Amino acid sequence: MKRLAAVAARATDALAIILFVAMFACVLAQVFFRYFLDSPLTWSDELARYLFVWCAFLGWVIAARRRSHLAVAIGRERMSPRAQAALKLVGALAAVGFAGVLVWHGVRIAERNWDVETTALVISVGVVYAVVPAAALAVGVYALADAAAAWSAWRTAGARR
Repeated sequence: MKRLAAVAARATDALAIILFVAMFACVLAQVFFRYFLDSPLTWSDELARYLFVWCAFLGWVIAARRRSHLAVAIGRERMSPRAQAALKLVGALAAVGFAGVLVWHGVRIAERNWDVETTALVISVGVVYAVVPAAALAVGVYALADAAAAWSAWRTAGARR
């Protein structure tokens, strides 16, 4: 299982890097064609926008995996270990719930837009929206792992009393 998680993490990181480089190259090409050749590309703005959306959602997955989202720790640091574990458990369960809502609605919006084509690229808008449930599912899995760890910490801290 750990090997599968490591492969998925590397694939996510690689995809995020590839999409970011593609987005950057797309914007550079647009600037070059518009300002130096006076012949703007008709598709680059749309592609860059969709690549940005995918990069943002992949970044969310990477941040969830690394547990690097912002957190306010002022009150938590003063809590007992058991209260800290309980707070982490509540946060993880809230993340699972949020991810579940995004998976549900993300699948629905991707399905509804699968037959709609983008203006310039002539690809399915559903492809653009497909990142929502995919990323939410991945974040939900990480949140479930966090919830399990918090539950274990809560039980362990309670047993030490």
